[in-house]
Amino acid sequence: MRTLAALLALALLISVSAALRATTPTTCCQDFWSSKIPAHKVKSYVKTSSDCPKKGLVFITAANKKFCVNPDLEWVKNIVAKLNV
Repeated sequence: MRTLAALLALALLISVSAALRATTPTTCCQDFWSSKIPAHKVKSYVKTSSDCPKKGLVFITAANKKFCVNPDLEWVKNIVAKLNV
């Protein structure tokens, strides 16, 4: 009886977890912005979800524009370092 209750609890936990994941919006970058963005215009950034096929960052400017950028580029790393200070 305890085994059955444990299995039912586990099944419920898995289904709730899957439902939450399905309703959570995921931001993924399909392509990366190719031009440098001036550092003084970037006010923040977010990492893309680990579920995305490409690892990326989304830079958010003072004008609330969003740009997907490649986190491996040196200019992107420099801006991230300045924002993290």
